[in-house]
Amino acid sequence: MTKRFQIILTVSAAVLFILAFLLDISFFDQDWTYVLKNIDAIKIAIILTIITAVGFFFGLFFFRKEQYRQRLFWTLPIAFILFSLAGITKFSMGYYGLDEEYNYFTAKQDIESGKIPIFETGLFMPHPNTDWDKQRAAQTIVEHHFGYKSVYLGCMLTNGIAMYNDVMENYLDKVTGKGWRAKEQKMRDSIINSYILK
Repeated sequence: MTKRFQIILTVSAAVLFILAFLLDISFFDQDWTYVLKNIDAIKIAIILTIITAVGFFFGLFFFRKEQYRQRLFWTLPIAFILFSLAGITKFSMGYYGLDEEYNYFTAKQDIESGKIPIFETGLFMPHPNTDWDKQRAAQTIVEHHFGYKSVYLGCMLTNGIAMYNDVMENYLDKVTGKGWRAKEQKMRDSIINSYILK
């Protein structure tokens, strides 16, 4: 049974390490285009050396009833599993923006509480022939019609904000129907044009 568990532990360590490695080089499954270019042999060698050293270090303190060589059959896979889980957790936090104020999960909470903001980032380009107050009035009418509030957060678009907006837009797809963005733009343009003609 012990030998079988060691094999399971070793296989689990290998699978988790490969998964963490693939997530790292593919930017959490976002870009497989340059996977081979993202492989850094020196980085991999350093990581393998560190994990192995940690495994050897663990062998000094854990499973003390067994011989040191036998301990390594336990501690090396455990070191690889811990490293892989830490890496996957880090990638997940970055991808979902869990270390940010706005992310996938805060969007779900906001929907449940009835708040539907969509965050705007980047440079805002006003309509050239209409004053700012009229543009804001048109935007407010459109937002009220489609059931959301537009909030400008500045220039930086982060993963958390992108995830947050994706959740909100998917929710609005269900509530107002797919293609609501095109309808929204058409409605806004129509309102702005009516202001220009006045």
